[in-house]
Amino acid sequence: MARISLSKVITTGATSGNANGVTAGSAVSGAAVFMPDLVPMTLSAKFVVLAETNTLTFTARWQGSDDGTNWENIANAPQNPAGVALATGTAGADSAVTVNIPSPVGASGFRFIRAQAVVGVATGAAADTYAISYRYVRL
Repeated sequence: MARISLSKVITTGATSGNANGVTAGSAVSGAAVFMPDLVPMTLSAKFVVLAETNTLTFTARWQGSDDGTNWENIANAPQNPAGVALATGTAGADSAVTVNIPSPVGASGFRFIRAQAVVGVATGAAADTYAISYRYVRL
């Protein structure tokens, strides 16, 4: 395998905010990434999430689009397993969780892709925060 120049490794700025008023089952989205600009299978999303609301969860999800407007969910694997919660709020002080999630194989078939943090179990509050950034190798 050829070595990759570090100058071709791109880390984007984060899209961040809070989940205030976001209901269970809804999501907050990272910025869209234009897929033809990157080497296939090099894209990952860095999630930094803080679930403060009791029982609230954040789960990662990937979406693809051909036009940057109409988005489709992309399965995590061929059997379409459920996503695992990145963070769960408790009644006490919680710590932010940082995790990198690789894009699924099916992502390469779309012109645009984005990562989402899906809110589960409870409605989000201002203290429930997220930041989503990307890392990939540029062509």
